[in-house]
Amino acid sequence: MECIASLIDNGSVESSRYFLSRRTVLEMLADRGYDVVQHANLTSSLSDFRSRFGQQPNHEALGFCVSHLSNPSNTVQVAFAGTDAIKMGTVMEICSRIVDSGNLKSLIIIVQSKITSFAQKKLMNLAYKVEIIRIEDLLINITKHVLQPKYEILTDEEKKALLTKHNLEEKQLPCMLKTDVIARYYGLEKGQVVKITHSGPVVDSHVTYRCVA
Repeated sequence: MECIASLIDNGSVESSRYFLSRRTVLEMLADRGYDVVQHANLTSSLSDFRSRFGQQPNHEALGFCVSHLSNPSNTVQVAFAGTDAIKMGTVMEICSRIVDSGNLKSLIIIVQSKITSFAQKKLMNLAYKVEIIRIEDLLINITKHVLQPKYEILTDEEKKALLTKHNLEEKQLPCMLKTDVIARYYGLEKGQVVKITHSGPVVDSHVTYRCVA
């Protein structure tokens, strides 16, 4: 009984959801090549998170800005929205917290409620890419599932070499939709190619490629 009791989480559901979603978005950005070390230890626990942010975290305090390891001038801002509907005022408030808008490549907004059409239009007309992700989609990291294959994003040079080697045109490669969960996780754009390596007890190693459409 004592062992079972030790597994019961007596903390708030809200802090647990924020902890899981923030950890996943940090892992996601690390996989995209961004420097996230300064913002969190990816092995930190829920209790560590609660010690820092409390049982009822202020969603504004959870945001952060990171730079790409290979190009520090390339930055991504992450903002957490609260539980209220996202309106124009919410968008303006989020934009006011952007650290370096001049070098900003992408603004990632973690949402919990609906976005009004006016707010949506404003976000899509910003000078940088805006990614809107529902908090429910970040409660687990889909790439860490035991059945998921290994994904590698090819550089432009690697893509060109692949097409030349097999005498292919880009349109001849199997496609991955830009809306695919993996494409969204890595922030892929149309034309990028993903190398997918399947391995396991049945197949030692099987490599396929997908071009984002």
